[in-house]
Amino acid sequence: MNKQQKRLLLTILIITLLFYVDPVYAGPGGSVAKALFKTWWGKLLLFVLFIVLFPLIVYTRTIEFFAVRKAKKQLMQLGLKNKDFSWLNLEKNVYNIFTRVYLAWSKEDMSEVKEYVNHWYWQNQQMVHLDRWKSENLKNICRLQSISKIKPLYLEISNEDNYEGSKVAFIINANIEDYLIDRDTRKVVEGKSGFSDEENIWIMEYTEGKWVLDDIRDGSLSLAFAKLENVVPEFSLTTNLSKS
Repeated sequence: MNKQQKRLLLTILIITLLFYVDPVYAGPGGSVAKALFKTWWGKLLLFVLFIVLFPLIVYTRTIEFFAVRKAKKQLMQLGLKNKDFSWLNLEKNVYNIFTRVYLAWSKEDMSEVKEYVNHWYWQNQQMVHLDRWKSENLKNICRLQSISKIKPLYLEISNEDNYEGSKVAFIINANIEDYLIDRDTRKVVEGKSGFSDEENIWIMEYTEGKWVLDDIRDGSLSLAFAKLENVVPEFSLTTNLSKS
């Protein structure tokens, strides 16, 4: 890629950010679903950007593919010692937590998921976002329709017994509705009504023998997570596993 092409790409990315980034305002994690790309002009802009940035998209997805494959393989090895790390059990737990958090968020009561999120996340979401919006007479309409993909992206495994304190970052794709309204007028003040496909990174922590939600990051950071080297302790693999 020559200098002229790099400048063009940088310009496009800056323009994209100017149009794309909405205020960090609603939904689990505090960010409202982007409203621009739900409009006709937004969809046209998205299509043009897709064509122009296609090589970058392919590069990102390729890096993510290998990161996910490696993470799944290492989780399979971890699952031999602790079944909570086996992929089937882990995916089931993540699905359950994701669903429960969205339900609690829609009810504006994070106390319903205290056992599924760590203390910092519960306090941050309830006090910093939900309680503040109530005081501003705002309500977050946040509904989950379906989850299409849950993929492990990055592992940080501790050396403690049974891997206590370990963290795993997941890419989660889901169809959600997420916007803010005025409680009295019911008028939309941020975001746009209607379901759309969203991608986010959910970071899970293994604490006291169970998985809990530690944090949520924007899906745009997926490449950064995918390029990180997994932190995993040494394993004594069986002969059969090493041959596979």
